[in-house]
Amino acid sequence: MSTQPPQSDVTPNVAPPQNLDDAALASWLEQCRRAGHTVGYLHAESLCKVFNATTLTEPLYPADPDRKSKAIFKKLAKNNLLRDLNLPNATLSAAITVDPSWILAPTTSKSITDLVNYRLNVLGRSGRGGDISQSTAWKVWTEAGGRCMFEGCGEDMSAIPLYTGSARIGYLAHIIASNPHGPRGTQADSHRLADDPDNIMLMCDAHHRLIDCFAPSEYQAARLYAMRQAHRDLVRNYMKSLAYPRVKAITLLADLAGVQTNFQESDLIAAVLDIGRAMIPGVEQYIRRTERDDRRTSEFWVQYLHEHLLDIQHMVSRFRIPDAAGVGELAVFPLHHVATLVLAGRIIGEARPVRVFQYHRHKRTWRWDKTTTPQPAGTFMADGLISRPANEVLISVELTANLDSNAVPLSIANEIERGSMPWIRIRIPDPNPACIQHPADLDQFMNIARQVINHIHDVVRPQRVHLIAISPASTAFCFGQMLQAGHHPTYTIYDRPDRDSPFVDAFSIDGHRVTAEAGHRTTTIELR
Repeated sequence: MSTQPPQSDVTPNVAPPQNLDDAALASWLEQCRRAGHTVGYLHAESLCKVFNATTLTEPLYPADPDRKSKAIFKKLAKNNLLRDLNLPNATLSAAITVDPSWILAPTTSKSITDLVNYRLNVLGRSGRGGDISQSTAWKVWTEAGGRCMFEGCGEDMSAIPLYTGSARIGYLAHIIASNPHGPRGTQADSHRLADDPDNIMLMCDAHHRLIDCFAPSEYQAARLYAMRQAHRDLVRNYMKSLAYPRVKAITLLADLAGVQTNFQESDLIAAVLDIGRAMIPGVEQYIRRTERDDRRTSEFWVQYLHEHLLDIQHMVSRFRIPDAAGVGELAVFPLHHVATLVLAGRIIGEARPVRVFQYHRHKRTWRWDKTTTPQPAGTFMADGLISRPANEVLISVELTANLDSNAVPLSIANEIERGSMPWIRIRIPDPNPACIQHPADLDQFMNIARQVINHIHDVVRPQRVHLIAISPASTAFCFGQMLQAGHHPTYTIYDRPDRDSPFVDAFSIDGHRVTAEAGHRTTTIELR
């Protein structure tokens, strides 16, 4: 092997780091030059290793020459202190020390410039070859989550300046090199996959050099593809964890007592966010009622069902099969007639997750007050449960006010007085319009109501249940949810236009249909 004899009796400590990036290589080369030591430059396509050819006491060092080190190489060449040898890639990749049989030739300034530039071209850093498109770069960056995709690294790349010569982003590393002579490059795939996001990894500078310059043979394509996929899947899972569960908003609104019930979608979004959910764009409105509230007329409910026939049929079709239309979790905003809310709850049911909200009139918001303390356990209670069969039963839900016996329909009041019809009351000690202020209050009500419904169905087993509710809208809807389609007795729901009027029957819901009757007129809608 031809080497230059020492030109200095002083051998400085010029042992470099194990892997030499451009800056470290330039520093080491400068030390060798000042000491008069000859440097050996071994190359094979994109692979490069250097050694001190004067002392021959150091191993081969993988190197990544670029602009800074190229300038020092040229100085060494001018001083006749540089030798090079082209080797097969497999030979150089496996080599750790100098093979005495290698014959290195003197290197000129021009030839070292050509060698370094050729290598940069093979690595895709010279500006030649196809550029990585902006859309591809963005996709890779997104799939990487802005972090180095090398296994176990995860370095934040958002604050690292990117190499952008000729619009090529240097830290977007090709698995199959874009140049067939580059790391893992092939004639068949290099150009074809040059702008394929799945063939590109976002990497920090250290790992980019590791896989391309210092140890390409240790990081074959299959290993890098596996790293990329594992990192991408991990980022996707983390990203998904940032998103709140999605809900579809449903409104059940009517203008009551001449008061309009119009809400901005932003009002509903705010309420949904407060419970850790994200609202799917677009609110679905069902049984919207804006006509004059004329419940004093005797045929109001017959006409009401007739007018809303298509609305109710559409709702039945929409929610007949749980999540058949991809509804998923629902967020329900109810403010309607009690009878309509019970019917809507019966149609939607409990087969899918449902979040029910209560409108707080004094605060003018649907948002639950996080500072409110839930009602103490036992606040909601049931009176009048019996353990004997009865043909008919009255259930009254008395949460906003007590039910005046004079407001009960006369036929029902007479049966109760004779003892032939049990009267079961769901109530609280101090009825008031603000009795449902917290989701836990609604849960406590539902627990009691469910006990009452199950007891009536399993023990009393009536043919008909009369339901009078003086309670918040949310409770009326939730009560309807607990009526299982096809498995409950007929429920007749009562309504009144104002507090001074007696209750009258609105319509009846049996296992399969809803029916309103007035004189000789009848309207029936199938619920299956």
